[in-house]
Amino acid sequence: MSIYNIVFGGLGVLCAFLAYKTNPFKKEVTAKPDFTAFQRNYVLVFLVMMMSDWLQGPYVYALYASYGYSKAEIGTLFIAGFGASMVFGTAVGSFGDMVGRKKTCLLFGALYIASCITKHFSNFHILMLGRLL
Repeated sequence: MSIYNIVFGGLGVLCAFLAYKTNPFKKEVTAKPDFTAFQRNYVLVFLVMMMSDWLQGPYVYALYASYGYSKAEIGTLFIAGFGASMVFGTAVGSFGDMVGRKKTCLLFGALYIASCITKHFSNFHILMLGRLL
């Protein structure tokens, strides 16, 4: 057993223990059935969306490789995408509160479509723009 497995397992147990001890949902809270149904529907759609987004990762890597980019260049594209998520993701909630959730969702859809369109081009700068969107 490697040190990685020991540390990972230990931290996993610690996280589970802390989550159990600090669980804010221990109290019995009764929610209206309509709201509970809405929550379950939202979580289901959210999980499907997140899983489909994460499933594209290996295919995007293969796409970049088919364009002839090196591992370093592909890594740069991926890091730029994760960095953009980190920077913009922290402000999206406040932005949504300012302009409204519906407009924010529509903007997300438009930007995601634009990001997907950039994958049809093999130019590094266009691909980088798509990762930053």
